[in-house]
Amino acid sequence: MSAPLLTELFGLAGRRAVVTGASRGIGARAAQALDAAGAQVALVARSERELRDVAATLDNEPLVITADLAQDDAAERVAGEITASWGGTDILVNNAGLSRPAPAVELAAADWDAILTLNLRSVFTLTRALAAGMLERGYGRVVNIGSVLGLLGEAWAAPYAASKAGLNGLTRSLAVEWAAHGVTVNTICPGWVDTEMVADLRRDPRFDKRVLRRVAARRWGVPSDMDGALLLLASPGASYLTGQTVVVDGGLSAGW
Repeated sequence: MSAPLLTELFGLAGRRAVVTGASRGIGARAAQALDAAGAQVALVARSERELRDVAATLDNEPLVITADLAQDDAAERVAGEITASWGGTDILVNNAGLSRPAPAVELAAADWDAILTLNLRSVFTLTRALAAGMLERGYGRVVNIGSVLGLLGEAWAAPYAASKAGLNGLTRSLAVEWAAHGVTVNTICPGWVDTEMVADLRRDPRFDKRVLRRVAARRWGVPSDMDGALLLLASPGASYLTGQTVVVDGGLSAGW
C-alpha cells in the first residue's frame, strides 16, 4: 500500500477532535494519539491544571475546555465553545466516565443517578450537540469509550455496567440514524486497563491475580493499547465501519 493511500485512509492532518475526560488515563492518551496522527485536539475535563499538563504534551495547538459534563448545560456550553473556536469538529471521543463500586443492595439512588448521568446521558447530549455540524458537513466520527463490563457482568458494578451496556445501544441507534449522512458511531470496549480509576483494584493482590488469570494476554491493559482501534475508528478509512463494538481486552471476553 502506497504512502499517499495510507495518508488518505488514516491520516488526521487538518482534522479537529474533541476528547472528554482528557485529563488522565485513556482520555489523555487518546488526545496524544490523535495529536500525533495530525489532528488538533480539544481537551475537555473538570480540572484545568491537569488539562494544561496534557496540553503541554501536544503539538497541534490544543484547545482546553474545563467543564463538568454531568451539569445540565455543560454539553451545550462545550459545543458552543467548540463552534466558536473551530466552527465545529470532525471527531468526538466520549471518554469521560464515573464508577462508584458498591454492593447493589447498599447503592444509593443518588450514586446510580450520578453514574448514569455522566456515563450515558452526557454522552448523548454532547454527541447530539456536536453531531448537528457533522451532519451538515456530511462527515463525522464519533468514538464512544465503553467497557467490557457493558458486555459481561461484574459484582459491585451494577450502575457502571448498566451505563456501558446502554452506551452500546446508543451507539447502534445513532449509527443507523446517521450512516447515510457520512457520520459513523462506534464504541471501543476496553478490558481491565491500569488507570487511576481502578488503582485500588490494581493494588489488591487477589483482584490482580484474578485479572491475570482471566485475561488471555496475562497482563493488565495500558491506555496506549487503545491507540490502534481509536485511530482506525477516527479515520477517513472507517467510512463503512459503523455501529460496532470493538473489544480491546487482551482476550478477556473470548474465554471463560
